[in-house]
Amino acid sequence: MKPEEMEVAIVRNLAEKTGKALEEWFAVLDDSGITEKRDMKTHLKKDHGVGHFQAQTIVKLYLKD
Repeated sequence: MKPEEMEVAIVRNLAEKTGKALEEWFAVLDDSGITEKRDMKTHLKKDHGVGHFQAQTIVKLYLKD
């Protein structure tokens, strides 16, 4: 699977795997007040139980917006 395909699959399955859709994770990051990329990933992983690649994808797309 190519990286782009993997990213699409992660986003497609976020709600099922984590209980929140991408936009809901964006809101979590907005509410956190965290501004550093590494800290955002750590917050999602440690405080919300999000997997590594899921957290990486969420933060990547969040910072693009």
